This record gives sequence, structure tokens and C-alpha cells, in this order.
Amino acid sequence: MHSIDPLDWTEGLESIAIYSRDETLIKKMKTSKYVKANIPGPGSDMGDFETQILGCQCSYCPEACPCTNKYGKTYEDGKINLSLIDGKSMVPIFECNTRCKCPSDCQNRVIQNGITTKLEVFHSERKGLGLRTLENIDHGMFVCEYAGEIISFDEAKLRTKRQTEHDMNYIIVVREHHGKGVMATHMWTRPIGGNIGRYLNHSCCPNLAMVPVRVNTMVPKLCLFANRDIPSQTELNFDYGHSSSLSNTGNVELPDSTKPCHCGAYSCKGYLPYEPLLYQ
Repeated sequence: MHSIDPLDWTEGLESIAIYSRDETLIKKMKTSKYVKANIPGPGSDMGDFETQILGCQCSYCPEACPCTNKYGKTYEDGKINLSLIDGKSMVPIFECNTRCKCPSDCQNRVIQNGITTKLEVFHSERKGLGLRTLENIDHGMFVCEYAGEIISFDEAKLRTKRQTEHDMNYIIVVREHHGKGVMATHMWTRPIGGNIGRYLNHSCCPNLAMVPVRVNTMVPKLCLFANRDIPSQTELNFDYGHSSSLSNTGNVELPDSTKPCHCGAYSCKGYLPYEPLLYQ
């Protein structure tokens, strides 16, 4: 029977173990069960988690594979098409899945292979726990997924209402535009848990971009890719509010629970992003 390394933040669920230099940190700070993939929560559509996406019939996936995006290859040499993370393309991304005929080393299978970069959880002076890389990361490389509990908009509003000024906001809202309108995904990482992505801090000038990717089901995997070359020992971060199509400086006043931002970026807005609709 395989034993779980008590110092591995991923509890053996990822292909690469993730540690901290301070071995006592995980014993003091890790307070929830590790979740590798999204799980259904209150109000979520169970059918989205169960319905399998039809696979391709390719023996080797060419550029015209029906699973890839219509502007060409989704990935090349294991890196994402940069137009998909720089805002120039809004097409949905599908990887080849368990119903596809192509082999496991198909070029359109990247995020499903999991984390491939050595990462480390550390304690920052002003932001609590954070995540940094122990290796150089090339522009366009997949770093990790941000996984948690998928909940409905109503449930997200209810949980937001329950929060106090001392609580952290664990709700991520992602909007995807399509022909029939906008589809929003609400994710919560407490108290059931989340994956290693939950230790990523916000930055107003982030080095990671979040991209929704689907593999076997219609539930999007919120995947983080490097939006520039990232040197080893650099803290990894993403913009918590970039995935929302609403402005955080609209007609809704800043809620009392809004947290100050300590990202240190020149363009820092001064406070962490929030979803205005959850406070209406």
C-alpha cells in the first residue's frame, strides 16, 4: 500500500510532490483536504460533471483535429498558443479526452498530465502562504490548475454574505462568452479544500494567466499558464479579477470585507478584486 508523504502538500495526488523549506509550515498551516480536480457543490449541475464530451477519431491529431481550437493548434511543444492567453482569442479550448482514439502522448493533451514543474509553498511576510517556482518556466507553459468546489451563483452570494471582514474571499468567478450569452463558473476553495492553486496570491501585474480548458466534461478546468518567462525562485501569481467581465470599480461600493492588496506592483489598485454581483 502506497503511504502518503506527510510533508507533501498535494498528499501524493499530483505527479510531482510539493514541499516547503520549513517542514513545520505544513503542520501549522495546512488545514483542509487536498482536492486535485473540481468537485460539485450546492446548486451545481451534476449533468455537467457526468456528461462525456465526444472524442476525435484521429490516430494522430493534426492541426484540423476537431478537439483543437479553430485558429489552429491549441498547444505546440507543450506550450499553449499565446493568442489564447494574451486576450486576442476567445475560443473555447478542448483537450483530447478518454473517448478520443489518439494516443496518450498526443500533442493536444497537456493539462491532463498534471504539474510538471517543481514548486514550493512558502510563507510571505505580508500575504500569508504563497507559491513559487523552483525551476525556470517558459512563456506559455502550463503551471497548475486552480481546483475547488463548483457552486451556483445563489450559493456564492449566500457564502459571500456570511463572510466577515476577517475572512478571506475564497470565491473565484470566471465568465466565458459564447453565442448564446455568458456562462459564469463560481468556485469556492473552503472549507472542503482545493488544490495547490489555492496558494497562488493575487497580483495586479501577474505572471500567470487563467484559461478555462475542458477535457472530459463541460465543467471547465481553470488552468494557469505563464504569460511571460518566469525565472526560478519567483513567486507565482494571477489576477483574481481578470476572469470577470465586470469592472470592480463600477457602481457597487467597495464592501467592508474588501482586503488591501500587497502585491507591490507599480499598477497596484490598492485592494483585492471582488465580484460586484455577489454584493448586490
